[in-house]
Order: sequence, then C-alpha cells, then structure tokens
Amino acid sequence: EHKETAGKAVEERKNGATTNGSASVNFMEEIQMDRMKRRSLKLKNSILLDRIRLQRLESRIVCMESDELGIVERAVGSTLDSLNEIEFERSSVTITAVQRQAKKFVNTFGESTSVLLRKLDRVSSKSGPNNRDYASVTDFVVQETAAGVRIVGNLLSNPSQLSQLVDPDTPALVPHVPAILARLDRLESHVAPILSRVLNNKQHLRSIEPYLDEILERFDDIEPHLPWILDHIDTLAPYTGLLLKHIDELLLYAEVDEYEAGDDNYAFAEQLLPYLEVYVSQLDLVGPHLPLLRPHLPLLLKHNRIKILSPHVGKLFAKGYKDLSASANMDILLYYFGWALRVPLVPYVFFKVAPPSAVSFLANRLPKRLVRGRCCDVSCYVDGDYGKGWNELSK
Repeated sequence: EHKETAGKAVEERKNGATTNGSASVNFMEEIQMDRMKRRSLKLKNSILLDRIRLQRLESRIVCMESDELGIVERAVGSTLDSLNEIEFERSSVTITAVQRQAKKFVNTFGESTSVLLRKLDRVSSKSGPNNRDYASVTDFVVQETAAGVRIVGNLLSNPSQLSQLVDPDTPALVPHVPAILARLDRLESHVAPILSRVLNNKQHLRSIEPYLDEILERFDDIEPHLPWILDHIDTLAPYTGLLLKHIDELLLYAEVDEYEAGDDNYAFAEQLLPYLEVYVSQLDLVGPHLPLLRPHLPLLLKHNRIKILSPHVGKLFAKGYKDLSASANMDILLYYFGWALRVPLVPYVFFKVAPPSAVSFLANRLPKRLVRGRCCDVSCYVDGDYGKGWNELSK
C-alpha cells in the first residue's frame, strides 16, 4: 500500500508539471500571436495610406495632362493638392513648423526689401553706370512699373508661358517680390527663358531660391551673361551657392576679348563645364587661384589644355596644395612643359607622383627671361591672405 501511494504521488507531480508547462507555452503563443496581429494591422494601415497617396498622385497626373481645365484652375488645384499633402502629426509639431516657416518668410522678405531699398539709394545717388540712366527715383519707379505691366501683358497674351508658372516651388518667390520689383526692367527680356528653363516643373528654383536676393543684388554684373547661364542651367543650378560665393573671381573670366578666345567668349567656361563638379567641390581652394590664372587664359585655352588638366587638378589639391605661385607663373610652366600635356599618360603620371612642392619649385625656379623677356622680374603680389575676403558680397 505504501508503494502504491508513493507511485500515485509521483504520477500526480508529473501531471502537474505537464499542465504548468503547457500553460506557459500557451501563454507565450498568445503573446506572440498578439504581436503578429498588431504588426499585421500596422502593415495594413500603411498599405492603405500608400494606396490613397497613389490614387491622389494618379489623379493629379491625369488633371495635369488634361486640357479641359483652364490655367487658373490648374494652378489653384495644384496649390490645394500640395497643401493637402502636408501631414500634420500633432498640433505642437504643426505650430512649430508654422512658426519656422513664418520666421523664414519674414527674414527672406526683410532681405528682399533691403535689396530694393539699396537699389533706390543707388539710383538716388547715381552710383554705378546703370543707375545714371534714371533721372530720379520717381523715374526709376515709373520705368519699373511700365516693365511690370508689359511683362504681365505678355504673359496674359501667351497662355503657354503663363502655364509654366504652375510649378510646386513658385510660391517660394512671394517673399522675394520686393527684390524682383527692383529688377523688372532688366528681367523683362529674360522672362520667357526663365519660365521655360527654371520654372515649368524643372525643379531648378529649389536650388536657386535661397540665393535669389543675392543674385538680384548683383544682377547688373550677372545679367549680361544670363543667356549663357540659362542655356546651361541644368549643369549650373545645383551649385548656385558656391558659384555665387566666388562670383567676382568667376566674372573675371566672363569678359573675354577676341585675342583671348576668338569668336567664342565663353570658350574657357565651355571647356570647364564637363569638370564643373571637380572645381566646384574645391572652389574655396581654387577660388584664390582664379585671379592669378586670368592673365594666362589664352595659353590655357590653347590646344584644349583646360580639358587636359581638369581631370588631374583635384589630385593636386587633395595633396594639400595651397601655394599660389604656380598659378601666378602658369605662363612659365606652360612654356617649358606645355608640349608634355599632349603626350599620352604624362599628365596622369606627373600629377599622380609629383608632390605639390615640386610644382611650386618649378614655377619659381625655372628661367623666366626666355618667356617674359625684359618683364622677367615682374611678378604678381601673392601672400597667404589673397583671395579670402576681397570678393565678399557687400550689402
């Protein structure tokens, strides 16, 4: 009997352990199942939101391609759709975003207004050749108003141009209106290419807009070259900020006479365009060299030397080259080694192997009399600070 009682106790313990084990397993399975259900619900909601967004986008595409809606209706519809796409997660986030946008609008409008006021001041004092054409500030205002009326009239008479204003980034121009009003007479002849190449859903305005006030501030210098800039806007627009930062050095190369470049005034720029990214990425280093290279432009354009040198310039600056003497004595280097640039692999090997000190040594030590004759002792003034602050934009 004692043995039977002990056996029953052992069996009861085993059954209890089994029951407890199965209960814990069931509990873990329930937790896992609950997690999977919540994950499934989250994915379903995400898929549903994506489908809704896809339907909205497809409907907008159909509306944009349709000719049934007028230009004004398309513009209003595009603006409302853009506003509806904004997702407001929480009221606090919304308020912060609105405050940030409002602050940006006020700051931009203030800078734009300053551009207009400075223009009026220059017209009043007749400082600068372009401001002497106006008899008075009143005459300037009258001419700008007349230019604005002509621009609006041309847009209304050309619906195809007016439709190009239907761009997602067009509202960003609103705080820049004062600066734009100060340049209407200069902008008038460029309205059509600006609409077709900068706006018109080209997405270039997004890169240009943050610097628009500075561009309009320097528009007297930029405007003569605007046709060429617009022709190459696809290449130049992404680098607007860096190019504007070094605008004074770059403008030195915009004024090229027949002796320097023949019939093409932009021959130097045309050779640089394919390698623009190389130069722009290191423009803060290259910038101080540009004024010193300017007198040697005819030699650089000869035999497509810019095209040959450009792929290797980045290697030289990557090694820490900062000495300006090679740029100041570029005529000396090209006189002795210009022929080597046309020998295959020689430029690649030289820039790959030669240290920056070798370039500086050759530029300073090679005999100059054979190249410059009696002017061999003439040299550019070069010190460590040249080119760092002289071209900063003055308000």
